[in-house]
Amino acid sequence: MIKVSWKWNVPNVLSLFRLVLVPFIAVTYLRGETTWAVVALIVSGITDVVDGFAARRFNQITDLGKILDPLADKLTQMTVALCLTIQNIELLPLLIICVAKELCQLVGGLLLLGKGDNIRGSKWYGKLATVLFYTVAVILVQPLFDVSRVWQLILVGVVVAAMLAAFFSYLAVFIKTSREPKESDAE
Repeated sequence: MIKVSWKWNVPNVLSLFRLVLVPFIAVTYLRGETTWAVVALIVSGITDVVDGFAARRFNQITDLGKILDPLADKLTQMTVALCLTIQNIELLPLLIICVAKELCQLVGGLLLLGKGDNIRGSKWYGKLATVLFYTVAVILVQPLFDVSRVWQLILVGVVVAAMLAAFFSYLAVFIKTSREPKESDAE
């Protein structure tokens, strides 16, 4: 049984706020209100950075935060990928890879938690993939940038490559971690 206690602190509240932004991003984008969708994406990205900084700087890292923060990232990314794909079917590979990666990581994380492993925070390569995703999402969502189809596909290709690199890096950590004996197993 996975037990995580609720902790009211700034990082966790920011992660909850980011979760609330997810449907707002989808609705505004799909209604054609791209400026509001971009503002929400930028606010989501900034609060993601502030959340991580505050958690580390003020020693407010919690197991709940280790769940909420990546959950907000994953839901935001999958929602944006879905919205972009609805508007441009050529971006379907982005959506498929994004959803497959996140589902695999979710299953892997639940397996480790079920085995009694500690909740682990994200790694630099996961954060890098997230920053690239947010940056490209803002460029693609905001028509002000007027990016050609070729550049859209190139930018999406860079994001997909970063997501796959992060996935395989996390997979290596998962395999290594799942093979390590637990302290309780050694006794």
